[in-house]
Amino acid sequence: MLGYETETRLKNFLVAVGDGERNLESARQRLCTIRDFAPHSAFQRVDRDGSQFVCARELVAFLRDHGNYTATDGECNRLVRFFDSDEDGRLAFNE
Repeated sequence: MLGYETETRLKNFLVAVGDGERNLESARQRLCTIRDFAPHSAFQRVDRDGSQFVCARELVAFLRDHGNYTATDGECNRLVRFFDSDEDGRLAFNE
């Protein structure tokens, strides 16, 4: 049996995950309405050194160049690790 505080934290966590998924799906749907959107071109814009991979450092630089100063290095590292299927510390386009 979970305690009241644990249940509350778990509920809040699951609500936050659900909200994040809803926001992500909304962004995906908006991208689908843009006829000229080319995912590979977008990937290449983030891949500053042309290595065909994106690391957290490049992601942070891209976000800062586009006015997002709230994303931290740690958040970008976690994002890369989450999608990094071969665990090499960087993202290929297919990841």
